[in-house]
Amino acid sequence: MTHVHPPEDLLWDYHRGRLSPGMRLVVRTHMDLCPQCRSELRLFDQVGGALLEEIEGVAMSDTALDLAMARIERPDEPEPEPAATIKRPAFLEGFDLPESLKTANIPGRYWAAPGVWIAPVKFDEDTQGTKTYLMFVRRGMVMPEHTHRGCEITLMLKGTFNDLNGSYSRGDFVLCDETIQHSPAVGADEDCLCLVAQDGLILPKTLLGKLLQPFARI
Repeated sequence: MTHVHPPEDLLWDYHRGRLSPGMRLVVRTHMDLCPQCRSELRLFDQVGGALLEEIEGVAMSDTALDLAMARIERPDEPEPEPAATIKRPAFLEGFDLPESLKTANIPGRYWAAPGVWIAPVKFDEDTQGTKTYLMFVRRGMVMPEHTHRGCEITLMLKGTFNDLNGSYSRGDFVLCDETIQHSPAVGADEDCLCLVAQDGLILPKTLLGKLLQPFARI
């Protein structure tokens, strides 16, 4: 299990554009809160620039100049319409959301259990087989023990939670897979809000968890 920061290979996949939309959003939101990871990403840019300088040039085709001039002489394309402002749902008022979430498409929420709601994040891109959502859990609650089918990443936005592997608070990044079995407990002092992306449903290990999963849909 990795927490606090995304592992370097995940940052590299983010830099290369190889992550699913949901996981890309979680990493981007973590970087909104983490100067260290923003610095690492700038390092990837510098390394990429240095490698490009060392690559030998390739001879241009005989028609390259004509093609370039044809593109220059094209009529200007109309400016794209400004993106519509996404209105923040009323249930998110009062939460200190990072910049990347202020423009996310979060149309509504549903109650997964008493004291627990889930707000799916919608994307224009294909997200088949993955889920991305905000999850709110009341202070002092303990989630049913579970493991995971595939990879799940969680970013803490408010409050704290604890499990056998550590304690996590705002900005911390939690990476879980099928090797992790835990029962997160939310701190008693503050409600919890987190951003989650997963490429497989959780696997409950208790009767209560199995009964609640159809309502939670995660």
